[in-house]
Amino acid sequence: MLKAENLRYVYTSGLIKTIKKTAVYGVGLEVCPGETVAIVGESGCGKSTLAKMLVQQLAPVSGEVFFDGAKLTGMNWNNLRKFMGKIQLIPQNPDDVVDPRWTVERSVAEPLVICGVFSKEEISANVDALFAEVGLSAEHKTRYPHELSGGELQRIVIARALALEPELLVCDEATSMLDVSVQAFIVTMLKEIQKRRGLSLVFITHDLEAAKAISDRVLVMYAGEIVEEGNDVFDRPLHPYTRALLDAARYMSLEVVVSEEVGELSDGFSGCSYYRLCREKTDACKKPQKLRDVSGRLVRCWKSKYAVQKLS
Repeated sequence: MLKAENLRYVYTSGLIKTIKKTAVYGVGLEVCPGETVAIVGESGCGKSTLAKMLVQQLAPVSGEVFFDGAKLTGMNWNNLRKFMGKIQLIPQNPDDVVDPRWTVERSVAEPLVICGVFSKEEISANVDALFAEVGLSAEHKTRYPHELSGGELQRIVIARALALEPELLVCDEATSMLDVSVQAFIVTMLKEIQKRRGLSLVFITHDLEAAKAISDRVLVMYAGEIVEEGNDVFDRPLHPYTRALLDAARYMSLEVVVSEEVGELSDGFSGCSYYRLCREKTDACKKPQKLRDVSGRLVRCWKSKYAVQKLS
């Protein structure tokens, strides 16, 4: 269904001196029909940038995105808009989607209105069905965004994303701003909607428990790269960063992942992106690392095959 190859994105800033920062480097992924792929990693690792490239909100410096075999990158807008109903982004902040001056009913109806093929009666009926699908009543329709709780507003965003019957939802930290109990409700609701509609999901999060609860396969991202990928990543992590990330979640502290006393990598360093923080590094890690197939798992670490032997 969705396939991305060698995606790269560079942010440029500065007026007097131009500063470039590579946010995503050489990322590839594939999502099959009905599958949920979770992308996890700490803040700043490039997850949101990747999400925006997948839905064509950002154009990659290099690399390509395909949907149902059609190449989306570089496609002109008239052709691209035909695919945009099939791929929908659910952002972290609902304020990025809903207009504070509109009732939430109008926000949910907007994609149907823009589509231009539905009558007023059909739009009204579809909106009623969408509200019911996300667990909201008819009395919510006349409210404004500021009159709803965070969980209710996120459900409005989900209802809006479902309006044009997409085949793929890209959820970018869609539960991170919610209370724990509300997060669990949203994740359960998304799983039910996915099963009912046959959707595919890309679930981007730094919440490892949410990722484990919803995903069929997990991609671990660090410094703009995928460092590990598989369907049992949390049960037997092979990459040193994945193990550190799980330790950080267990002890509720990112200090396990990020050590302040360790210096930055020197300019021109081309080895493992996790080199400066890795407690298991050797001189071999100063060389570029590729994703390797290790017992059905993809791992960006030359030592991963030895980690398998230790676990078995």
